[in-house]
Amino acid sequence: MIARRSIHHSPQLGLILSTIAITAALICSSTSAKCLENERKALLKFGQGLVNHSNAFFSWKNHTDCCHWKGVKCNHTGHVIVLDLYQDLPILRGKIDVSSLLELRHLNYLDLSVNDFEIFQLPNSIDSLSQLKHLKLAYANLVGSIPHQLGNLSYLQTLDLSGNLNLTAINLDWLSSLSSLRSLNLSYVNLSKVVSWPQSISKLPSLLELQLDSCNLPDVSPRMLPLINSTSSLRVLQLNDNNLNSSIISWVVNVSKNLADIGLTRNQLKGALPDVFTSMVSLDKLTTLDLSNNLFGGPFPDLKNFPSLKNLFLSNNQLHGSVPESIGQLERLSLSSNSFRGVLTESHFANLSRLRSLYLSYNHLSLNLSSNWIPPFDQLEVLRLSSCNVGAAFPKWIQTLRNLTDLAIAEANISDSIPDCFSGSISSLFVTPLSWLEVLDLSNNSLSGELPNCWKQLDLNYLNLANNHFSGKLPASLGNSSSSDLNYLNLANNNFSGSILPIWNIIPQIQILNLRKNNFSGEIPSLQSCDKLQFLDLGDNKISGRIPECIGRQNPPTLAILHLQSNEFYGSIPSSLCNLQALRVLDLSRNNISGFIPQCFSNFSAMSFENVTISNLRRDPYEKSSLSTNVMWKGIDREFGANLQYLRSIDLSSNWLSGEIPKSITLLKLNTLNLSRNRLTGSIPDNFNPRSQLEALDLSRNQLSGRIPASFSGLTFIDNLDLSYNKLTGRIPSSTQLDGFNASVYLGNDDLCGPVLNKSCSGDDDKPDQVPDKTEGDADEDGFLSFGFYVSLAVGFVVGFWGACGSLIFQSSWRYRFFAFMARINDQIYVTTRVMKARSQRALGAGWYVVNS
Repeated sequence: MIARRSIHHSPQLGLILSTIAITAALICSSTSAKCLENERKALLKFGQGLVNHSNAFFSWKNHTDCCHWKGVKCNHTGHVIVLDLYQDLPILRGKIDVSSLLELRHLNYLDLSVNDFEIFQLPNSIDSLSQLKHLKLAYANLVGSIPHQLGNLSYLQTLDLSGNLNLTAINLDWLSSLSSLRSLNLSYVNLSKVVSWPQSISKLPSLLELQLDSCNLPDVSPRMLPLINSTSSLRVLQLNDNNLNSSIISWVVNVSKNLADIGLTRNQLKGALPDVFTSMVSLDKLTTLDLSNNLFGGPFPDLKNFPSLKNLFLSNNQLHGSVPESIGQLERLSLSSNSFRGVLTESHFANLSRLRSLYLSYNHLSLNLSSNWIPPFDQLEVLRLSSCNVGAAFPKWIQTLRNLTDLAIAEANISDSIPDCFSGSISSLFVTPLSWLEVLDLSNNSLSGELPNCWKQLDLNYLNLANNHFSGKLPASLGNSSSSDLNYLNLANNNFSGSILPIWNIIPQIQILNLRKNNFSGEIPSLQSCDKLQFLDLGDNKISGRIPECIGRQNPPTLAILHLQSNEFYGSIPSSLCNLQALRVLDLSRNNISGFIPQCFSNFSAMSFENVTISNLRRDPYEKSSLSTNVMWKGIDREFGANLQYLRSIDLSSNWLSGEIPKSITLLKLNTLNLSRNRLTGSIPDNFNPRSQLEALDLSRNQLSGRIPASFSGLTFIDNLDLSYNKLTGRIPSSTQLDGFNASVYLGNDDLCGPVLNKSCSGDDDKPDQVPDKTEGDADEDGFLSFGFYVSLAVGFVVGFWGACGSLIFQSSWRYRFFAFMARINDQIYVTTRVMKARSQRALGAGWYVVNS
């Protein structure tokens, strides 16, 4: 029977073989065809301004046939049909001539994504590439408006313009002509003026995937919903980070019944979450739903009507109540940062055999699992249990998770120890079963003992053991990890001792290094490079020696936070620190540093601008809390977390610095400056910027002399000042801020005088110091004729005029009475004037008669 069927189908088999032969011939001919000369020249013109240090365009310069160039493909006639210059790293840089590509009339695939081109605009004549099916220009520095001529590309199936922050659109009406469009990605394009975006989307009959993240989308008007057509094709819908209100839910539910993936994170959605799930009951094909980072409340929703749901993200909302035992057969579940309460037992996880990631951090949950429990989710990759009460001992069941790459159990009340590398309770965490770990966060527990010497087996890029009771020396294997990607290391607030040499080998790759508040000693080893370092905190240890010059030799400079306070450093401040243009916080206080304060501190560019945040200092990406550090703020050791990126601070106090205060340091836009307890001499610089946001200034316990500069009167933000125990003289300048300080601020300066000290000034000092002359632009800033004066004048005129005249215009009875009254007054004035005139004339006449008689 089988033989007969084979014979019966032999003609079809021959046809298939013939087709294969023809296809092979076409492929062979396409590989042998040479590109056309005009198209080769067009490509050369397009790329002549590009720079690529990896020699990615070596073939463009050394091969005459452009069909063999990197990123270029031709058809069998030699026409270029594909130009794919999508780059990972290194990216392409330089200027491109997009208009030259218009010569490639047979081009059907164009991808210039993820490159650092000079800004360019899409030409209006882009529709001359009429054969285009795929146009991808994501993260390519596109600017201007999206040309509506894109609507003429009738064959277009993929359009990706995402990541171009300076690209805008006035409307999306042109989309209606793209009947073949299957994938549209305009994420990060400014669509704030496109009020009718839902109507435009509904006119795309073939659309399968829509991504409009971070587009500043206008809210959907509820009264417009009945006018919007639905589409049966849409499968993926991403509207994340748009601040949309809850009216979007009604549109999402009705836009397509075949939605499988919905992303609505980071919006302003609110209401009871169970009601939202009830409204979505028709979406029975839904596999992924992301409603995290919104304002939803209520208990955990019922998932029984969503049989296909695999991934559910509800973190960072206002959900409460208990977590039900039956939560479907999910693969990814995120409930972090809500208000769930209760105890999770083995029955909660019984049906989660497919679970790959679980986020339960920052709720009010406890885990009650038996010591010999084996979890059913053996494929779990991410486990976040921070702030959950897991018990005093480290959970043994975690050791069975052989695919775990991300483990965070911070603030979990663990008080275990690590006695040996291959024995004991949690020490086995570091052996082969968990050798795939990339992220490990055990911070803020009560773990103690020495670290095991088996870190070489791990492939970590993030390690946080801060705020525990670890002790002993750092193991040598910590600096010899098999990973070359360890970029975050936080060992702060422990009892480690000895040298930091074991981890100094990994400094060239480290971005965040925090060893604060331990007992480390010895000198900082020299190193070749620390170009990636953004955050370095070695404060509150016993580290000695000179500050290494290499810290300031970054190329490019990326270090934003430098804490070396409370150590035993000596020598002068290296001038190489002035190269750190990204530096925002410099703390060298409480050391034995001597010499002068470098004049070049003015090179700290990031401290010279008020509104520049630390763009290169990334947040802690693995848990809720942001990267934090401690700064002595107004006499208090204060922790800065979310606000760290706005801080600008210099603290050189409690050293042996001498010489004068550089004028350059007073020109920086600092929030706090502390130079106290040194041996500084000379006068206080008189160029403090009156527009500075300086809030705290401590120059106490030095040997400063001369007057307090009159420019102090312009420090309107200052609320913490200490000039005590110097040799200052003269009258204390007067201002609203300075007059509010008590006498202790000026204590120990015997020759100071003024009302604050209840000490009168004699001679020339009777005249208060003058505030520097204002510029012409500031002339009326504090005077009577201010902007507010003119506003008040205008408001008073309008209210007074219309209050009187308006009533006469609109009230006829008042108008009649008013003019009657005015008529009576006029008559009375006329009669009185005539009587007085007659009397005067009679008096003058009688006088004349007496004189002449």
